[in-house]
Amino acid sequence: METEQNLSQEGCTGCVAAREGAADGYGLLMNAVGSAAVRCLWDQDLTLLCANDLFYEAIGYIKGECSTHFSTLRLYFQNHPEEFQKLQEALTSALGTGKPHVRVDCRMPVKKGGFIWMRFGITVTDEVIDGHPVLLAVGTDISDVVHSRDQKKDYFEWMMDEYVGNIYISDIDTYELLYLNKVACETLQMNKSQLLGQKCYEVIQGRTSPCPFCTNDKLCEESFYEWEFFNPVLDRTFMIKNRLINWNGCKARIELSHDMYSTEYKLAKKDREREALLKTIPGGFACLDARDLTTVLWYGADFLNVIGYTKEQFEKELHSQFAYIHPDDIDRVRSVLLEVQDTGQSEVLEIRVISHSKETRILTTTLCYVSGENSWDGIPSFYTVGIDVTKERMEQARQRRALEEAYQAASVANSAKTNFLSTMSHDIRTPMNAIMGMSAIAQANLNSPDKVHDCLTKINVSSRHLLSLINEVLDMSKIESGKIDLSPEEINLAKLIQNVSDMCRPLLTEKQLDLRINIGQVRHENIIADGDRLQQVFMNLLSNSIKYTPDGGNICLMISEQDSLSEKKAQYEFIFTDNGIGMSEDYIPHIFEPFSRAEDSRIGKIQGTGLGMAITENIVRMMNGSIDVKSQLGVGSQFTVSVQFELAGEEEDCEKELEGLPVLVVDDDQIVCENATALLNELGMRGYWVLSGAEAVARAAEAHDNADDFFAVILDWKMPDMDGLETLKALRQRLGEDVPIIIISAYDYSNIEEEFLKAGADAFITKPLFKSKILHVLHLFCISRTGTSAPPPVERIPELKGKRILLVEDNELNREIALELLQMQGIAVECAENGQCAVDMFQASAPGYYNAVLMDIQMPVMNGYEATDAIRRLNRSDALSIPILALTANAFTADVSTAHSVGMNDHIAKPIDVDRLKEALLKWIG
Repeated sequence: METEQNLSQEGCTGCVAAREGAADGYGLLMNAVGSAAVRCLWDQDLTLLCANDLFYEAIGYIKGECSTHFSTLRLYFQNHPEEFQKLQEALTSALGTGKPHVRVDCRMPVKKGGFIWMRFGITVTDEVIDGHPVLLAVGTDISDVVHSRDQKKDYFEWMMDEYVGNIYISDIDTYELLYLNKVACETLQMNKSQLLGQKCYEVIQGRTSPCPFCTNDKLCEESFYEWEFFNPVLDRTFMIKNRLINWNGCKARIELSHDMYSTEYKLAKKDREREALLKTIPGGFACLDARDLTTVLWYGADFLNVIGYTKEQFEKELHSQFAYIHPDDIDRVRSVLLEVQDTGQSEVLEIRVISHSKETRILTTTLCYVSGENSWDGIPSFYTVGIDVTKERMEQARQRRALEEAYQAASVANSAKTNFLSTMSHDIRTPMNAIMGMSAIAQANLNSPDKVHDCLTKINVSSRHLLSLINEVLDMSKIESGKIDLSPEEINLAKLIQNVSDMCRPLLTEKQLDLRINIGQVRHENIIADGDRLQQVFMNLLSNSIKYTPDGGNICLMISEQDSLSEKKAQYEFIFTDNGIGMSEDYIPHIFEPFSRAEDSRIGKIQGTGLGMAITENIVRMMNGSIDVKSQLGVGSQFTVSVQFELAGEEEDCEKELEGLPVLVVDDDQIVCENATALLNELGMRGYWVLSGAEAVARAAEAHDNADDFFAVILDWKMPDMDGLETLKALRQRLGEDVPIIIISAYDYSNIEEEFLKAGADAFITKPLFKSKILHVLHLFCISRTGTSAPPPVERIPELKGKRILLVEDNELNREIALELLQMQGIAVECAENGQCAVDMFQASAPGYYNAVLMDIQMPVMNGYEATDAIRRLNRSDALSIPILALTANAFTADVSTAHSVGMNDHIAKPIDVDRLKEALLKWIG
């Protein structure tokens, strides 16, 4: 046993000796580090393995003393266990999570008493002894740093103790009070020892839970969060500033406050009032050094935004100089500054500044001077307030330009209206002079029926022209006021074009003008449109062509239907072309302006208001269409109207008997031939065409010889060389009477009808050749060919004779005219002077006594609308059924709508058109 014990002791002694030998080797190696270094085991007591000379020197011990007195760091820190615990916690927190390195600051006790502060960087090595990892700690003496920090902390605490307001510091997590200054203790009326460690919200606010102001996300380390709070426990309002800080190694919140009775609180309030007042300035202010007239000493409010710079840009790029002033304004600004300095008077001026983005801005700037004696900092200064007025000046400039343009437009319009009135005076006086003159001549020649008839004819023409002038002026007035309305209805395009052609025919004949109307692929003739307005557009354009085309000239209207994206609509194009006097390029942009007429000596005697084209363009645009014009002076003009219309009704289909039948078209106009044959082919027939009579005879003869006669020949009556009559005779001689020959005429064929019928013509058709016209004529021959005949139409002759009408008219002359016109038709007429008389007379009559009522609108006592309403309300059998027709000068679309809305059946405009009056009466009582 004794031997074994000796051997064991010898073995231990050998291990210790080996370990000490290794330690000596590590010590020599660690001395080369140049800092205090120590090796220890990561065990419960942090057993010391070895250290270098700098470590022993730092703690005041020699190597042997350390080995003798404390073999572990726990023994080294035995009188200061809190330091050992801090070291262990740091190691466990960092190294225990797998991190190989940790840094920790700790107080190291020295041999002679006291401490030094060392910052250790501790690393876990790969070496393991007795199952424990070996730690290598390298330390640096930071005592000077800590001492300096402690001095600052002491100074900081002294500053807080001397602070005139309340200061307390609380732990951000536990809310425990870590520090209070003397003023805070006095405010709470408690000793510091009683307060430290207590929850801040309990002792300060009397709450049971944390205050939301102390825990919100606005708290940060970079700046103070300011707020006001009424403390119910202390019964006063506090102005508070909160901020996050590091207090003795822990995250804490510092709070500075002043109560409502303190001078600081009142000054802070004044500062807030001043800041609020400055914020009301719609701009920025600055203080300019009067010594160099360049340096901006300080600035505030919205100064940086006004000049367009950030704080960094202004201070680093402009060096806080007045360099943002526009170069062209600098001398003027300096001059004004010197004047203000000399006179002591303030000055207001506008200056331009250039922002950082090179944008020019306009500022209204107020300048005033304060001398060094009167300045708070002893520096003579200029105080400036600048307001950005760039937008206002731009708007003023825009408005000025708009006013100038409006003035120019008004001047042009006034000039145009002056010229218009001058022209209108002439144009109105011309037909008026004719009416008055012809009336005087007729009165002087009452015994000469022919002379009176001639005078009345000329009076009628002149009165209609005068009416057209008045209508144009009224139409333009309605268009300019936005009161014109469209009245869409189902119309037939072929009939409308025929009406326009018929109305223009007298003027065309008078000037010997050739009007050609060509139809190109018009598949749909029935459309929805305002027929009157569309007719007005066509009449305006054609009458213009007639006016400005010299005698013997040519006018062409080309009508075509184009594809549309909608199946229920179709796009139509109407091209009006003439070889008239044309227009200059300068005038074309003004052609659609009201009262506008080109300056041309050739048109001086042509009557017109200068409103026709303006009215035309407005109507086309109201129909969602477009109108374009091309013209060349001395060559002619072309107007193109494009409008999309809704389709209405079913189009006529070709009879089965007509399908496949050949038809020959003969016309010297190739366009007419091509369009007509295209329509025939579309109808299911076979269309052929030739351009001369000789070709027609040869072609027809060839077909006859081949026993494939044409079903019909459509022949133009007016052709060069061999005209229509010669061709007709030749065809009849060659073909006999079997082939129907239809004569085409662009004009009234009454003067040629007899001659052509004798030569063998079967029918007549007028241009333009719409599909419906061709189909109607060919259908007649199809019936004849099949041996059936249509029953003859029963002509119904309307009869107005013996009808009784109540005429309501307040104007005696108008009443006399209407009375005479009605009696000429054999109508019995009874008159009422106003609406009330009309109601009384109707009420007093037996039911059915009156067949109709012709009602004026504008009358005294009771107007026409009121009278109509009163009649419709009467309790009698014919009150609702009797036709009531408006007979009035209120001739606009809105007036027609109003008349219908009160119960009127129809509307007849004054001056009375006899045919229109008769047509309306036949419709309602015929």
